[in-house]
Amino acid sequence: MNTNYDANLVYQFLTQTPESALRKMLVDKTFTDMHFTMLMKIVRSSDENKFCDHFYNSTYPKAKFNSNEINSKETFWNDCVKALDSHGLLSPAQKVAA
Repeated sequence: MNTNYDANLVYQFLTQTPESALRKMLVDKTFTDMHFTMLMKIVRSSDENKFCDHFYNSTYPKAKFNSNEINSKETFWNDCVKALDSHGLLSPAQKVAA
């Protein structure tokens, strides 16, 4: 569960940044091209609220994932959080005052 982070800001960054720039920034030895492709599928098939639900609950939209992507579903969100965090793209979740 990734509730320590503000998924709304992640979604906004991912949707407002050109995909080629995101690919250059995020893809490396641990966050591979396959991870990136999966992340973009999730972003493209979700609105902001759905993306946040997937991010916080480590779930996936109904999208077509290939066999490599399906096999990496168990570790995808952890890998994604590590990659986003290593690039300074995760902000701590803002606690809403009651």
